Amino acid sequence: MAGYPVEVGEKEVTVAGIDLPISTKNSVIVCRKINKMTLEKAKRFLVDLIEKKTDINGKHYTKTAKEILKILESGEKNAEYRGIENPVIKTISAERGPTKRRRRRTRFGNKMKSTHIKLVLREGKK
Repeated sequence: MAGYPVEVGEKEVTVAGIDLPISTKNSVIVCRKINKMTLEKAKRFLVDLIEKKTDINGKHYTKTAKEILKILESGEKNAEYRGIENPVIKTISAERGPTKRRRRRTRFGNKMKSTHIKLVLREGKK
């Protein structure tokens, strides 16, 4: 697994979700939508996606939104611990993780998706 997609400074916090059982394609769509948002606005948007109050191109992506919301909450706690006020998403990216197979018979089975999500939060303006 490579490092973060941007350089990380002193007043920034990093969070990573490794091997999440969600689609990489859907994760990229949701991550692009919430990139550069404030943390509170992004969390509110994801909760609305989960509750099906809002959508992205007609789809709700509830499973993906739940996993990304967990990562944002973890990032919020990290920012609180580091003393960062008004955290803003500097970058959030989704990468393809390893493909796992659930074996049934000799050659048959189903592939299980996994995704790595990397988040960098920075201090926002007051």
